[in-house]
Amino acid sequence: MKFVSGLVSISFRPVKADDLIVECKKCGLQAVEWGSDVHVPFGNIAEAERIGKLTSDAGILMPEYGAYCELGISSEDEIVNTCRSAIALGTPVVRIWAFNKQRNCVSDAEYEIAVSDAKKMCDMFPQLTFCLECHINSLTQDYRDALQLMNDVDRTNFGMFWQPNQLYSHDYNKRALRALLPYIYAVHVFSWEMVDGNLRQYPLVEHEDRWLDYLDIIKESPKDVLPLMIEFVYDNRLETLKSTADTLNGWIERYN
Repeated sequence: MKFVSGLVSISFRPVKADDLIVECKKCGLQAVEWGSDVHVPFGNIAEAERIGKLTSDAGILMPEYGAYCELGISSEDEIVNTCRSAIALGTPVVRIWAFNKQRNCVSDAEYEIAVSDAKKMCDMFPQLTFCLECHINSLTQDYRDALQLMNDVDRTNFGMFWQPNQLYSHDYNKRALRALLPYIYAVHVFSWEMVDGNLRQYPLVEHEDRWLDYLDIIKESPKDVLPLMIEFVYDNRLETLKSTADTLNGWIERYN
């Protein structure tokens, strides 16, 4: 199994997509996850085709499309336009969402609607894979709920992205990663921590020990290639991307 390094484009929403391609090349990043809100707006097929060609011509991979469709909430038009944009872009995986609350705050009826929406999405676009994140305030905040959702949807083109959950311990995150590993298509990389109820963002290198533990687990993935995607930098400055990319690429060199 091989790792590739990349950037989640929403890390720098004010920067034009064309310029982010240049920055990825300069920083030695191999992939980009284009966001559907700013850089490759869903429904704008011509722009998706343009950015897709520009990215491919630069030799940069597009392993996923960062969309904001929400199971149980988004309209069919939004879902269809998002999927058409992903196809035009040339990416095989679409990141989606599942409510904005945890499973224990969602009624059984709401949950069944989310499951039904996921099945319908997967069946309508079998050429795409749809993935949720282990994101706080969502149906998949807890990995056990995420596993249940994977089982309830029961589609081969339905999976997960993974990132450390800043609300929980390092041991919890390792357990979550091991449990979800067969379903994981990409990993979002950052060094965040809750301190006295406040979110703190650190340079990526600050959590190197934790990330090397995670990479030891991720290396056992059944996937041939797994993207490790930088999501935000601690000071939100584009100038910090190079040092962050150097840290990530240094870790990857130990494994590839």
